[in-house]
Amino acid sequence: MKLQHIAAAVALAAVGSANAAIATGGNGSLVMIAYDKNAQGSFATTAGVFDLGLTLDDLIGATGNGTGVAATSIAASGKNLKWDFVNNTITVGNTITSFGGTNNWTGAWNTLLANSDAADLSFVVTALDTVGFGAAARTLVTGKADSTAVLSGTVASGLQQIGGGKSNDIFTPIANKGTIASAANGAYTFTSADGAAVVGNGYAMAGNGFANEWRNFNLLQGETLASKTTALWSVDSLGRTFKLNGELALSAANGTLILTAVPEPSTYALLVTGLAVAGFAARRRRAA
Repeated sequence: MKLQHIAAAVALAAVGSANAAIATGGNGSLVMIAYDKNAQGSFATTAGVFDLGLTLDDLIGATGNGTGVAATSIAASGKNLKWDFVNNTITVGNTITSFGGTNNWTGAWNTLLANSDAADLSFVVTALDTVGFGAAARTLVTGKADSTAVLSGTVASGLQQIGGGKSNDIFTPIANKGTIASAANGAYTFTSADGAAVVGNGYAMAGNGFANEWRNFNLLQGETLASKTTALWSVDSLGRTFKLNGELALSAANGTLILTAVPEPSTYALLVTGLAVAGFAARRRRAA
């Protein structure tokens, strides 16, 4: 469910129905949270929320969970994914693709950069299913590529609590901010002008919202500086984790978030074999 749908859900909730949520039915929006975090590890005064357009089903498939991804999903295709926050485009492979309609991130991106120390700019990426149970309660989290952490069902459920309508919801309060309500895939950046009580204990998503849930429950250590790469993991509430193929990196200089596919070992083997055959054929032609 796209972020801008939260506004409609909130309106329905006011008349006694609906669950305001960033993710429903196991198909939540992919979201990047980028923020200024100082060297001591505490949150500063700026954080941006970017609806990345894709959903869980788009990226890992309707059947993807903590054991793998669907064969027809983008994650299984081996194609790179690029979000360009300056030009408001999503590229899959070499093709600019529309997911749900218009992207409008540039204003929030520029505000983020203007209010952040580039050396302290950090990010996480997530997508949540806040209504699923068992293997269906899927969560995407950023984490170290070589992580050996094991997530229990309790931990996976804790990660869900930042989702819309949950106890530490950080999304519903910004349903009508920035371009989240007006664009299919919008964004909003908190700054000091918002005041410290906007979300939980701070406009930078500290306290009882993003900071506690993400930092306490993401044992895959998913807070990443923009200057470093990280991995994207699929987790289910049975405690199973599956690392998606590729590396995830945010570039402040280029205004891009890129999920770069990394060829599997078998692919490298085929490539080496192909080069060897090509070299052999070339030598035969020269000898002739």
